[in-house]
Order: sequence, then C-alpha cells, then structure tokens
Amino acid sequence: MTAAQQSVVTTALSYKSLGAPVPAHLMAELDGIAAPWPGRWLLPWLEGEPQRVIELCAGPGGWCEGLKTVLGVTRFDVVGVDLSEDACRTARAAGHARICADITTLDPEHPALLWTCGVVISPPCPSFSPAGKRAGLLESNLDILCDTIACVGEAAGFIRLDEVDCDELYPELDACPMCEEFGAHEGYAPRSGATWAEVRAMLDGLSDARIGLMAEVAIWPLGLQAAGAPIAWMAMEQSSSLPERVLDDLSLEFACADWFRTSWAVLEAADLGVASRRQRTFMIATRHKWVDLAPPAEVLPVTTMADALGWEPGERVNTRGKRPTDPRTGRAKGGNAYSADMPSWCLTGKTRGWYRERDGLRLTPSEAGVLVSFRASYPWQGSRSSQFQQSGDVVCPAVAAYVLAAIHGIDWEPLVRDYLFGLYQYRDLWADGEPGPGGYGLAS
Repeated sequence: MTAAQQSVVTTALSYKSLGAPVPAHLMAELDGIAAPWPGRWLLPWLEGEPQRVIELCAGPGGWCEGLKTVLGVTRFDVVGVDLSEDACRTARAAGHARICADITTLDPEHPALLWTCGVVISPPCPSFSPAGKRAGLLESNLDILCDTIACVGEAAGFIRLDEVDCDELYPELDACPMCEEFGAHEGYAPRSGATWAEVRAMLDGLSDARIGLMAEVAIWPLGLQAAGAPIAWMAMEQSSSLPERVLDDLSLEFACADWFRTSWAVLEAADLGVASRRQRTFMIATRHKWVDLAPPAEVLPVTTMADALGWEPGERVNTRGKRPTDPRTGRAKGGNAYSADMPSWCLTGKTRGWYRERDGLRLTPSEAGVLVSFRASYPWQGSRSSQFQQSGDVVCPAVAAYVLAAIHGIDWEPLVRDYLFGLYQYRDLWADGEPGPGGYGLAS
C-alpha cells in the first residue's frame, strides 16, 4: 500500500481501538483501497471477531447454506467470488457476500487477505465430468496442469531444502554452506521469483481453460500462507472423475508446505439423505490438526423425489421427451424416464425440460433447488435456464455441511438429519405461500 493508503488504514484503526464505529466516508475509502475485497478486511482481525474465509467459484451459495443454515455456524465472515452474474445475484439475495470476478485475475497475496483463515473452492467440473467433453482427462492437458501445480510450491517458497540440489541452489559456491554448517538442509528453498500471473500463464496451452482452475486449489491456500495469513484449512469440490494424479500432486504441494493433513473422498449426495443423486470428489487440507474425510459410515434414510416434492407414489419423470421405442424392450431408447419413487437423477442445466409424465407439468426452479437440498424459498435469480443451471452446478448444502463439519469437528448427523427432515417433511416451513398442485407448484 502507498503511504496515503496506509494512513487511511491507520486512521480507521484508531477508531476501532477506541471501540467506535469507523465513519462511513472512511469505510468507503477502505473499500476503494481493498477492492474488490471488503474494506473491513484491511483492518487486522481481532480475537472474538468472525474468522475470515474466501470462497472461490462460489456459485449461488451451496457451501454457505451448508455452513450457516444446516450447521448453524455463524463464526465466519465469508466472501465469495464467482464469474456468473446470476449466481452472484442469487447468493446476494440469500444474504451471502459475493464479488463478481474471474479468480485467475486476483492476487492471493492482496493486503486485504492477510487475516484469512480458510479457503473454499469449487472449480467448474465439465472438463472432467462425463456430462462434459472431458478434455481434462487428456494426457496433454493433465501434463500442463500438473506441471503448473508443481510450480506453485516453488513460487510460494514451499519447497523443502532437503529436496533441492545443492549445486542448483548455490551454483557459484564450491560447497553448500547449509550442509557444512548443519550437516543437512533445513526449512524452505527461496521463492522462485515467479509471479502468480506467470504461474497461471503456464496453463495457456490447455485446450479448455476451465481445466486450469484446478491449479487455483493450490495457488490460493499456499499464496495466502506465503503472505503470512493464518490460513488453517481448505475445502474443494470437483467431479468424481477427477484423476487421482491431480489429487496426488495437490497433496504433495500441501505436504511440502507442511500442512498437517490432506484427505479426499467421493461422496454421493443421496447417501446423505438428499433427494437427488450427485457424486462428487471432495478434498480437504488442514495445517494444524489431523482430519480425515470419508463417506459416511452409515447413510441417512433415502429421500425419494416424490417424498421431497409431495407427489403421490407411482409418478414418472421424463427427461428427454418422446424417444424411439426399442422393439426388444418396449421402452424408449436412451433411457429418457425414471420413477420418482427413488432419488432424482443428477440435476443439470437440462433439468429445465424435465416433466411429469402423467400430466406434462415441468419442474420449477424452486423444486430443482429442493431436490439438491436448498430451502424452497431460496431466491434463485436470472432466467429459467440460468436458475436450473445454477442448481445443476451447485454444491448441495447438506453435503457441504458434512464436509465442513469434518474440518471443524462438528457432529454433522443430527444437524443434517434435522435440516432434511424439516425440508422434506415440513415443506410449508421453507416455502413462500401455499404449495402448488404437485407439491411446491409445478410449471406447465
């Protein structure tokens, strides 16, 4: 910061030290200095204040709903970043802070982030998912991604000295001074000098730029650590098809930076009582304690789509319109329908075209949200297509709660169970007004 900017921060701190509110004009100056981050984050965190967390590729609010609504945890000051205007509008309408920006243009060592304790990130999954083109599974793209991840630790200054070639570290000397003095290396090698923009530029050869967002899973926590932030934990969500090679390379970078534990698991939303299927890879990393992430030892009771939406038994959902009939089975080719007496198929943006076979009525955005464990009154924003895309991409709040509970040592089961019971059994508590003819109100 410039001297003038530091003066503004110092003046704001003087008000804070006296227990007085920072004047509005001064806060506006802080916001300008900290942009795009909130100006209040330029002021040092004090014991008793909400701990600061950044959420990247944050979407419409699945992680925040899991933390605040399902777990009831309010001790975090969470600011999310997402590129989608509609997703940001949805999150803001639900009370979650959002910055609409491309995370690859932001600096993890920004002065406003020096007191960040946690990072949550959900890179888009079409590059790895069977629902997309799966360019992320191509060997050429994986090579670029993993080479970049390997450079993150070097740029942040977290390569162990005992893993460095002495001749490369001290090429101008006949002998390594650290080996002569200590008998072995200790600590970290110097930072490579590469900027985060230069590290990210290594990804330019990818056939799909979204693949490169996986490198941000290492860039942000290690960049914050390099800047001296009290970063303590990280949580990530990605397609269940994410190669273990990427997970292994990410784990290696965290291990080199002396993070205490990295763990991952593939979680199925329906196993946690959610009324739709959604299988995703979740990864967590912690600096100061041992935390393991694993599928639940005992799954919660199954919630069917019919139960969630208040439908009568026996309903079927058509997902692809009228399809040619297979003469051998008498069923439509392509598997275009399923019974609502089971958890819904995984939602995507195309869910907007699903309809109930009996009467042709289509799902509403509210119902799509309910199927992925959002309250029926959740304020989805944007066009109908955009709202369905958001519910198709989002992290289910109930699953987010399970993952965050593991990190923070919270007994997740009674909280998730109670939340889902209220959501699916007492729907009127979560809805705006009376349900429609099929439950929450189907659109024709």
